[in-house]
Amino acid sequence: MKMGSGRIATAAMLVVLAAPPAFARSRHHPALDTQVMRITESPTNEAVVAPPVTVPDGSVYDTPLPRVASVLPPVPIATDNAASALATIATIDGTQVDGATTAASQDGVQTAAITPPDARKEFVGPPEPSRAARTPGSILFDQTRDDSALDPVNWAVSVYKKHHELSVYYKGRLFKKYAAVFGRNLDLGAKLWAQDRRTPEGAYNIVEKYPSARFRWFLRLNYPNLLDRVRYETMRINGVVPVYRDGKSPEVGSAIGIHGTDVPILNAGRINWTTGCISVDNRDIDDLDRLLPVGTVVIIKP
Repeated sequence: MKMGSGRIATAAMLVVLAAPPAFARSRHHPALDTQVMRITESPTNEAVVAPPVTVPDGSVYDTPLPRVASVLPPVPIATDNAASALATIATIDGTQVDGATTAASQDGVQTAAITPPDARKEFVGPPEPSRAARTPGSILFDQTRDDSALDPVNWAVSVYKKHHELSVYYKGRLFKKYAAVFGRNLDLGAKLWAQDRRTPEGAYNIVEKYPSARFRWFLRLNYPNLLDRVRYETMRINGVVPVYRDGKSPEVGSAIGIHGTDVPILNAGRINWTTGCISVDNRDIDDLDRLLPVGTVVIIKP
């Protein structure tokens, strides 16, 4: 009996010891324990499904837009059979596509086609730009949204006496060109003294603006500046400045500025008639008075 009971106890002990591994295997997937990984090079027809992509709430993704072709206005071209046609130059991102023209639109879609080299040789080209084309300075002026247009540092005037031209610049860019006439002395050199009927040359500033009964507006310059005074005194000492019968000499001069005109026909004909000032059309002096602040630099060149 003792030997029999010992065998029973041993068998029970073996059952207890074998229970945990069996229990542990039961918590896993038996199919996975028996699965075998195989590597094969043969193709398969089974569809491959990617896992879903989750996007956090509130996320915004900037998707780049495709390249869009912009088209210039149509211009006429000549073809081999002398038939007239309309074509346009195609550009992509602002870059012209060499030899590309736009084909006729179909259902609102416009495509680009490449023309043969022979046809490109007879291309007439785009029309000339309009004379009323906007200048870089005028565009920048229209885009100004602060008070920087009131700052004289942002304006400059260049005067060219031989070309009868007065050019206005805004923030370093050409704003507009105006026709101008100058002193009626046949010698177009720089002003030396009062009543010599010459227009000064050099760098000046607008120091005052006021209405004029004769010239509409008067934009007075700071003539004579230091350089003008030194030159005048040097000439006077060396006897270059004339002496009148009463023993007096003319002064260095003053009251030089930019103004309108009471003889518009002379301005239109570019005939110099002033006693030393710069004269422009009355409509132009209205613009200059409105645009140019006091302190604007005016550079007068030969």
